[in-house]
Amino acid sequence: MLVDLIVTSPPYNINKEYGSYNDNKEKVHYLEWLRDIAKASYSILRKDGSFFLNLGGRPADPVLPFLVVERFLGKGVSYSIQNVIHWIKSITIEQEDIGKNNEFHGDVDISVGHFKPITSDRYLTNIQEYVFHFTKNANVKIDKLGVGVKYQDKTNIGRWKSVTQDKRDRGNVWFIPYPTIQEGRPHPAVFPVKLPELCIRLHGRKDGMLVYDPFMGIGTTALACIRLGVNYIGTEIDPLYVKVSNERISEVLNGNQE
Repeated sequence: MLVDLIVTSPPYNINKEYGSYNDNKEKVHYLEWLRDIAKASYSILRKDGSFFLNLGGRPADPVLPFLVVERFLGKGVSYSIQNVIHWIKSITIEQEDIGKNNEFHGDVDISVGHFKPITSDRYLTNIQEYVFHFTKNANVKIDKLGVGVKYQDKTNIGRWKSVTQDKRDRGNVWFIPYPTIQEGRPHPAVFPVKLPELCIRLHGRKDGMLVYDPFMGIGTTALACIRLGVNYIGTEIDPLYVKVSNERISEVLNGNQE
């Protein structure tokens, strides 16, 4: 069976407290493990498919995501990297940087999103992660306006010949805050549903397409697929996460949207 799209976020090897998985492997073993994931995924991905890989890391080891990328690009794996997306979880815009030609007004700075400070006196708090877009030939057509945004300056609509509507390419910087969740989650690293949703929309929805998440966790990618009306499958080693995932999926299918 071949899949059209893979959207996933594996453990980052930063000692998170998963139920059935040791998130503190020797780095060389962790990287070789992800090389095996890359090889296996390549064999089931369609020629025109996309693999969106979400990775973060520790401020003390900022190169780790790029070492993972290396494992997807060489030594028996023939992926190409087509796009690098920066997922921004928190952002601050100071009044002096807002400018005049926009909808923001007032005398206060804007600070929104998820911010979890670190206590280090050497490193900045890491408020972004990566989404690496792999394809088999770096030549897969994507639906950029499928995740498009409106123009701030409406004069751009008539200025460029290629622009026919009030919608532009979102670019490779995505601000997606975590939603406010009152109850705790059994999974220590849940990404927002909007992240896989944007990845699916960017690849382009097609009739009968199939999305696969090899690290399904508690079903976030599945929920994104349900929102968009596309087929999905997933794998997960932790029985508790499988149970929670099925419960979340059932709630959504029964009309109790998250």
